[in-house]
Amino acid sequence: MSRAAVWLQHLFVVLLLFSVGPPVHAQGDVERVRIHGSHTLGAHLVPAVAEAWLRDIGYEDIRRVHRQPALTEVHASRDGLPLIVEIDGSSSAQGFADLVAGDAQIAMMTRRPTAAELDEGWQLGDLSSHDQEFVLALDGVAVVVNRDNPVAQLSLAQLRRLFSGAARDWRDVAGPPGRVRLHLAAGANSARDLIDERVMQGARYAQAQVHADATALLRAVAADPAAIGFVSLRQGWGAGVRPAAIAEGGAAIAPTRLGVQSEDYPLARRLYLYGSQMMGALSRSFALYAMSRPGQEAVTRAGHLAVTLCPGYRPPSLIGPGEYRELVRDATRLPLSLRFNFNGNNDSGIASSVYDSRAVRDIERLAAFMRLPINRGRRLLVIGFADVGVGSPAAAMMMSNDRADLVAHELMALGIEVQHARGMGALLPLMQPSSGEGRYRNERVELWLL
Repeated sequence: MSRAAVWLQHLFVVLLLFSVGPPVHAQGDVERVRIHGSHTLGAHLVPAVAEAWLRDIGYEDIRRVHRQPALTEVHASRDGLPLIVEIDGSSSAQGFADLVAGDAQIAMMTRRPTAAELDEGWQLGDLSSHDQEFVLALDGVAVVVNRDNPVAQLSLAQLRRLFSGAARDWRDVAGPPGRVRLHLAAGANSARDLIDERVMQGARYAQAQVHADATALLRAVAADPAAIGFVSLRQGWGAGVRPAAIAEGGAAIAPTRLGVQSEDYPLARRLYLYGSQMMGALSRSFALYAMSRPGQEAVTRAGHLAVTLCPGYRPPSLIGPGEYRELVRDATRLPLSLRFNFNGNNDSGIASSVYDSRAVRDIERLAAFMRLPINRGRRLLVIGFADVGVGSPAAAMMMSNDRADLVAHELMALGIEVQHARGMGALLPLMQPSSGEGRYRNERVELWLL
């Protein structure tokens, strides 16, 4: 080929490049934020929050691309530079394994890491720290019965018997005579996963009437006085059906907004994001955005239960000792319970904060809430509870007072007026004190607004 022909060929290539615009980045050159883990988070929730985050930090041309059933990519660009948020929703275990292997910057999980996982990921840092553990949203299950069924509360042990067929008649759980009829929604879903974990614990379900979805299940329960089933808390249950209060060895708690947001309700759980102590700037930006009010508004728009602080209300009835009921008689319960950190796994083996990761942020949210004009001049009651496993009733009372005083002093240092701080010992447990989980749930601080 002549030199002139070669020159003309090069000129043609240059003109072609200019005619199609700037160069297209190869797939491997595009910056990625890799978020792997639970399908419950990855299906809709995390993509929705990712899109809101990208808009907030100035990205444009935001679009979702579904590569595989469990793999979603959110594509965007800013100043001509592309970014892909890769959201791989397989399982909590796989997400954590990918975080340990360096194949993901953030793990999505419906639970905390197990002891074995923490040991495997020792190099990640203190995964109980609020700098690495982020409570994105709350999830949960309502156990529903027909509105005419007089059974108002059930224990987890009774639920296991009802769902497994060990209890075949409602009289077996102090109900009216009649054969129990179990209704289930078809297929795998987050509600089924939680019931498998918290209630069934390896037991098999009894023969059940299976429905295409939760809506069909609720219609069937509304038409059947002997029916029982369960649905996600994100599913409104409507007329003809009511949820049962659930007990886990302590007080029976209904799935009200207060019961769920305080995490006193036994069938509620947190949806977590985890990152290593060396998180990159973009992945940390995403995680912190998810904790902010705009991020939590995106959680709500996605149909999930946000953890932002909202006004409380006075419960229609109070349980507990008379002294407790008298103390809170004229107060409004805020929908949160501060809990404490028993899971420190940093180099010293000591928790980086006395509070758990949600409580650290709830205190910040509470300070902002109390500064609102509508709350000017209002005061708080701080009420602590302990776990009987700490020793004698006197030791439990001392521990609960210490917890209440700790929170009260921190709030006062933030300029919040505290009317009274008081411990109630182990007089109102939520769970049997036979395990670390029992201590974690029972040892808590309630906040009431005057």
